[in-house]
Amino acid sequence: MSLPPSAPGQSSPPSPASSSPRAVSSPPLWRPHNNTPPSHDLSQTSDPFSTSPRPEWPFQQSPPTARPLHLSPRHLSPSSSLPSQDPPHCEMPPPTSLRLPFAHDPGPPPATPDPETPHPLRDPHQALSNGLARDAMIAYAYHLYDSPGPQGTPLGLTSVPILHLPTSHHRAPDSTYRDRLLPLLLLLRQLHPDHLPTLLLLACTYYALGDLHASLAISHHILAINADYVEAMSNIGTTMKALGKIEQAYEWWWKALQLRPTYWDALDNILGSTFALSQATLDNAQRLAYYRQALGVCQYVQRHALDDSGRLVVTLQPADVPRLQRAVFTSGTIYATLGPTHFERAILDYARAIQFVLRPPFPVSEGEQYTLRDLLLATCAASHHMCAETNSSRSSVLESHLRAHFDHPTLDLLHAVRASGEELLHALLRAGGGVLPTPLLLPEQISRLRTLLFPRSNGVLPSICTRGSNGDLRPPPESVHQQTSSMLSTILLTLAKRFQDNVLGDAVLPETGGTLRASTSVVILLYYLALAWTPAPATYNNLGIVLSHIAEGRTGADGGVLDGTALAHTYYTAGLQMDPTHPHLLTNLGSLLKDQGQTEQAIRLYTKAVEQKPDFDIALANLGNAIKDAGRPWDAVAYYRRAAAAAPALPEAVCGLANALASICDWRARGALAHELGVDDAGLPIPPGEHTHEGWVTRMVQVTDRQVAAGCCGAVGAAAPAAMQAVLEECLSALAAAYGRALTPAEGAQWQARFGRLARSGREEALGARATDNSEAHANAAGFLIRFVDWVQPRLQRRWYVREHGRTLAVDARGASAGTSEEGLHALFLRPALPKTMQSPAVPSVLPFHTFTYPLTPKVTRLIPHRNALRISYTALTQPWLPKHVYRPPPPPVRGKLNVGYISNDVNNHPLSHLMQSVFGMHDRARFTVFLYTTSAWDGSAYRPRIAGTVEHCVDVSGWSSSAIVDHIVQNEIHILINLGGYTKGARNDIFAARPCPIQMQLMGYAGTLGAGWCDYLVCDPIACPQDTASAERWRTRRAAGNASPSDDPGTSLDLCADLDPESDSDDWQYMEKFIYMPHTFMATDHRQSFRGDEDLSPDARARVPAETLWRDEERRRADARKQVFPDLPPDVIVFANFNQLYKVRAVAGLDQMPERARTHADA
Repeated sequence: MSLPPSAPGQSSPPSPASSSPRAVSSPPLWRPHNNTPPSHDLSQTSDPFSTSPRPEWPFQQSPPTARPLHLSPRHLSPSSSLPSQDPPHCEMPPPTSLRLPFAHDPGPPPATPDPETPHPLRDPHQALSNGLARDAMIAYAYHLYDSPGPQGTPLGLTSVPILHLPTSHHRAPDSTYRDRLLPLLLLLRQLHPDHLPTLLLLACTYYALGDLHASLAISHHILAINADYVEAMSNIGTTMKALGKIEQAYEWWWKALQLRPTYWDALDNILGSTFALSQATLDNAQRLAYYRQALGVCQYVQRHALDDSGRLVVTLQPADVPRLQRAVFTSGTIYATLGPTHFERAILDYARAIQFVLRPPFPVSEGEQYTLRDLLLATCAASHHMCAETNSSRSSVLESHLRAHFDHPTLDLLHAVRASGEELLHALLRAGGGVLPTPLLLPEQISRLRTLLFPRSNGVLPSICTRGSNGDLRPPPESVHQQTSSMLSTILLTLAKRFQDNVLGDAVLPETGGTLRASTSVVILLYYLALAWTPAPATYNNLGIVLSHIAEGRTGADGGVLDGTALAHTYYTAGLQMDPTHPHLLTNLGSLLKDQGQTEQAIRLYTKAVEQKPDFDIALANLGNAIKDAGRPWDAVAYYRRAAAAAPALPEAVCGLANALASICDWRARGALAHELGVDDAGLPIPPGEHTHEGWVTRMVQVTDRQVAAGCCGAVGAAAPAAMQAVLEECLSALAAAYGRALTPAEGAQWQARFGRLARSGREEALGARATDNSEAHANAAGFLIRFVDWVQPRLQRRWYVREHGRTLAVDARGASAGTSEEGLHALFLRPALPKTMQSPAVPSVLPFHTFTYPLTPKVTRLIPHRNALRISYTALTQPWLPKHVYRPPPPPVRGKLNVGYISNDVNNHPLSHLMQSVFGMHDRARFTVFLYTTSAWDGSAYRPRIAGTVEHCVDVSGWSSSAIVDHIVQNEIHILINLGGYTKGARNDIFAARPCPIQMQLMGYAGTLGAGWCDYLVCDPIACPQDTASAERWRTRRAAGNASPSDDPGTSLDLCADLDPESDSDDWQYMEKFIYMPHTFMATDHRQSFRGDEDLSPDARARVPAETLWRDEERRRADARKQVFPDLPPDVIVFANFNQLYKVRAVAGLDQMPERARTHADA
């Protein structure tokens, strides 16, 4: 199980338990904020915006005991605009006459002193009365103010506000404040009563010492001197908040912000208090009102800092840039929270928060007004350029004119991309099939992106640089660089996460004319950029999750294949090098290794993750899965229980626990569904009844039903009319090719209506609509498109066959093909391509094989394998090695001799080989040539050599790639391909999903439906598979009744002829395959009996012995064996034996036959 992606890293919202709102903890304008934003880990929680109306905000809000409130002890620049207002009357504290002590004797007086002029050192007041001395002393006062205060934390001039503690918990600050700083400031005030910086610092000092009223009086005195002094206004607001006067505090902060819209302290305090109020209320309407109030404040700041196109209209100091970024980012976050109708504006604000840091400081030319579009295109081009450097030839993604630019030593990539207009965008979209092509970078290549994108500033974001006299860009202080990089990474990760989770619907990126949409490649590019500026273990983890699900690949520097799985492994490893104990990286790397069959190594990684985070639900569930797969279900139970305790709704924990308990026949607390015999917590039977009794099986059923319902809402990710029209045109072209004629107007209208329904369904999902009871809401758009491709492929192959060979069933000799060229046939029989914006379909946690043992409805039992089949098809159909056309069908068999291929993972010491070892040699060699593809390595047992000797071709493909296996099947012209695995361990269903053969079927290994369009037939019998449980039989029945479609409107039915829509609500059928009935049973049992050495007969000798004699000898041997195993058991006692895994045993088998008295005391 891969980890679900989590919310982007933003500080956690404050607890609403506090009775008063808390001011935001944020940096003053004059000191760069050096707090690194928290990490962004997709594996921790689901995105709060998609599940809860309470978002997380980019403003760090902490409990009052951890962070102080913000006061501004320094004045920055003169304020302007608003007229002076008289402040409320506050009594000023009386000045004191304390003097500063001198550390040493100043020395003897001049030889001829003027008796009328006192020596300055003899009068401290006069010594501090000039401006130079005053400024020196105020600088020394700042030093004292920065000295450790209460609890050893610096007060005042820090990146966080000053802490006010309740009186009952107050601890006096260091004596520095009271004995040194305060006397100095009072003396300076006495000498310079109107010096505003001195008064501002004095107000902060009083605040730090707990004298809030004295602090208020000083701040009001400052406003009496300068009514526009915004620092004093903001400090009054903070002090009012400490006094519990929230509304008055807000008014003062808002007044300061109106005077100076870029006064960040006031903005942060307003937003912090507003968000605290929103988190404290339980009224959704009131919460939204607070959000809109905060949004209005952010928009007010934006209107004064940015024009309508998002360009700066004010000059910012480098340290101001990340503060404005955060304000714009917060605006986007609020818009995203307010619902789908605001998503477009949310994306616009996220883009603006990114793009103004890309531009150099004033003056900015039009060619330097870079946008998010330019950044993504330049990153995509630069990444493909780096990928091409490791290959023998340059990537075809880059057009020749851009390659020439890369070879230029002074390339300014962003400038070149912006100058290219739409040319590069269209070239990249063509290369990516409608989306940006995905570059596959290694971690060490990502670090080069900064200098490739910003060579003039040596990789530093231009907005925080300063221009030199010759126009060159000079870097800022390192603290500003780190803060801006962290803020940029936060925004990039947030946008990537929202695109990844489809939280923002079918998003279109700004300034692309609707041509560039959110896609997996855009998400990957955003993660690359975030890592380039702020490498973090959690970002490596998130990127690894995305890469692990992509099908693209390229050749690495060593000549090996570098695909998404290999890259995910690389990024997980890189993250663990930064933090070897990161639990999410350990868990995801473990899942990657488990999928590759390295179960023991996965267990070690899961165990280490759980050691670091004992309540990590996903790691616990994964550990339980791995231990169970290793054959120790009894040990897995404890981990499943811990996972379920940590996250009761986690599907993998609930379903894993149900299966593990069944595997050890621990049926206690199983519960019971209605009308089902169950088991209670004490292990006693629950008689069938009308009501459900809660237990682990009922919880498993509930979880599965929710997953199945959620999976029905799969959108294609291309809900725009133009995108859906392109999909429709490809599908209609494929239909016409399959029919061998143009569609009639009625057929065209019918398919138009079907795809129109899919488009409406996709738009509803993009807008956040939930499934309802109407049929329109049940349209699984992504599932239908995959079904359509699976359905049309064999029909295209048949039409190809008929075009080339007519309706010939066999030929006497192989002849040359006539007619259209191979290239022409490829162009005729194109496979419809899945939209690049489509994501891999979700699958339920219950495995298809386990549906046989659970009390699930026929619909759910059908949909679990179907959803797995959709994912397998999606993976196969998006492989880069898959041709655009369907595979060429094999030619007619010579003299009717068919090539039959079997694919199995179990040609070893396995029950399948025990049962079928003689079957392969029983084919009529005049009619069949048998190919056996074994997908697992030989285990050294005698089964494989014995079976291989009975077939013409036994091919070990255990080390082959999927493309190599498919190519071998096509080249050897296999007519019928038979799947012996189904949904069993090690099965290679991906080979069948590529449709290398026009006829494909399932036999033996899996008796249920595969739910797949790539399986045409199921070899079965009427007992195991009653005729009316097949979709084709239901279709025939409806057709005979004159209603081939159950839909009220056949034009919008998603049935594909006899292949009924598996997403329908019907519980009347289960199997999507057509049945091929065997006379008695589908279960092949080797008639030669693998281990009959006790007969001492050769096969020929055995054939000459009468059947009665053979049976009498068999009865004697069985009686002897029974006595050896059960020596004390009477011969008339029946022994029931089950050699399956224990989870297949019905939990309450036999309880309904127990006497009532015994039943009430039975221990299940």
